[in-house]
Amino acid sequence: MTRDLALVIISLFAWGIGEGAFTFFQTLYMETLGATPVAIGGILGAWGLAMALTQLPAGYLTDRFGPRPLMWFSWIMGTLAAALMASAHTLTGFVTGLVIYGLTSSVLAPMNTYITAARGTWTPARALSVASASFTLGAALGPMVGGFIAQNWGLRYIYLLGFVTFVISTLLVLFIRPIVPTQPAPMPASLRNLPLNRRFLYLLGFNALGIFALYLAQPLTPNFLTAYHHVTMEQIGLFGSLCSLGTTVLSLLFGHLQPTSGANIGLTTGILFVLLIWLGRSPWWFGVGYFLLGGFRFYRAMILAWARSLVNDRQVGSAFGLIETINALGIVVSAGLAGWLYQHSPLSVYWAALILGIGTLFISHRLGTTERYRPAPMLVTNQGED
Repeated sequence: MTRDLALVIISLFAWGIGEGAFTFFQTLYMETLGATPVAIGGILGAWGLAMALTQLPAGYLTDRFGPRPLMWFSWIMGTLAAALMASAHTLTGFVTGLVIYGLTSSVLAPMNTYITAARGTWTPARALSVASASFTLGAALGPMVGGFIAQNWGLRYIYLLGFVTFVISTLLVLFIRPIVPTQPAPMPASLRNLPLNRRFLYLLGFNALGIFALYLAQPLTPNFLTAYHHVTMEQIGLFGSLCSLGTTVLSLLFGHLQPTSGANIGLTTGILFVLLIWLGRSPWWFGVGYFLLGGFRFYRAMILAWARSLVNDRQVGSAFGLIETINALGIVVSAGLAGWLYQHSPLSVYWAALILGIGTLFISHRLGTTERYRPAPMLVTNQGED
């Protein structure tokens, strides 16, 4: 592991603690501020749209100027957004902070570009999965602390915890060095050339369906469990920790696999999550379901590793930006549909997610059997400036 990758991994661990402290309570907090299920779906859609609008520009700018400046900007803005959410006393103020936080997801393309560039002798899949595991290990601690705080002092205070850990994470990431290609070459028109890459386009289409299917059952499940199974805040926090722990375990166990196989594992665990929440009757089964939901983040890491093998090293930022745009748009549509379905019949969310998940897994299997995985070229870090 290189020095710069280690700094990013430690920083992600700290960020994971803060984000994990409030992520699984978002919809519950919005409910306390007066939001209905349909309104929650709309708010999450706006949050997803904010994410979608930033991904492609961030990817393009990464290819032009390097990932480090964009990482610094996103880390700082995310910290400020957490401060705004912590200080908000109304739904409007909170949503403003949440949307700004969504905008800072523009960090995904530059951050993942940096991780694959600073990986040293590791494969892209290994570097991405270990970084994901570090984040989710922190995120496994966050919900437990957040659940305790929410149960005893109120939901608003978990955002204060997020702000403090974000400050620590930002201080760490300010010390990373820039990257340069090992074989400098003229900058291609990356965004113009990517639409000509048929294999990459197939992956984009498949990923759109996968994100939609995997996210559909997620946003309102805490509301479903508290309303229909009388689950407590502390139990929701524990479930969130199990979800993050699941990502960590899956990443460490299967991060060495080819991305095509890893994507199938992520889809399978997502389907099992839906089944266990739908059919489960005790917190034990819900906990197992949330552990398996950790495959969602693992799936996303494997899609990035898969895409890395399909593009050249000067197109990575743009390619990752396109993928994260698809991810965010999938969340927008999926969250809106989830809110509408939940308003009419909460259980309909789960059978819809199950049908979509099984169909996507079938497509993934067919696509994976025809896809030949090729390792990506390596970039290195440099002591100079971006």
